[in-house]
Amino acid sequence: MELVLLALLGGISGAAVNRAADDFTARYALQYRFYSPLRAPMVVVSGALGFAALWLRYGASSQLVLSALYTVVFLLVLVTDVEHRLIFNVVILPAALFAALASPFSQLGVARSLLGGAIAFVIVFAIYIFAELFARVRGLRIAGGAFGQGDVKLATFMGIVVGLPNVFFAILYTILLGGGGALLFLAYQLIAQRRLALTAAIPYGPFFCMAGWAVMVFQI
Repeated sequence: MELVLLALLGGISGAAVNRAADDFTARYALQYRFYSPLRAPMVVVSGALGFAALWLRYGASSQLVLSALYTVVFLLVLVTDVEHRLIFNVVILPAALFAALASPFSQLGVARSLLGGAIAFVIVFAIYIFAELFARVRGLRIAGGAFGQGDVKLATFMGIVVGLPNVFFAILYTILLGGGGALLFLAYQLIAQRRLALTAAIPYGPFFCMAGWAVMVFQI
């Protein structure tokens, strides 16, 4: 019964994420870079399955509550970054601050949570700087930049959520997922458009979200 209730709550949270994504689009008059009419049911189902997994993993605990809130953040960031290549400060900055303040109630504890966030920030910020320098040296003009500042903030949030030492696995999985996503994107271009746009950018936020959520829940 509890599992069904959590799944229902997850579906409602997914519907709220779907509504929030629409509100951001309307509020900032954004143009879609990508949109699927299946977004709403996919987000609702993802929320339901995600919350069900949290119940099976944590049961009735403070970690369940925190992980449910972090799941909503990951899901919202994933949607907005896929559709607009934007990670909104109004979402990720309060989320990171909340995760840091809530760390005493996490199973990770304060030290592991904050160290995870600090390490993620340093590593991903270094990647961001390197990507910017590389693009300038090579004269590459990548729409939206080779790597975004929003990715650095998202990685910091992810690091706080998964903690030390899991942050290293989360970043590794993000890189692997991002590489796989880039190969699939290039294959799609080659097959569907018969061309390769090597300077086209893909959003990395979704890969941070997927890797971060998986490590948060399954600690793999």
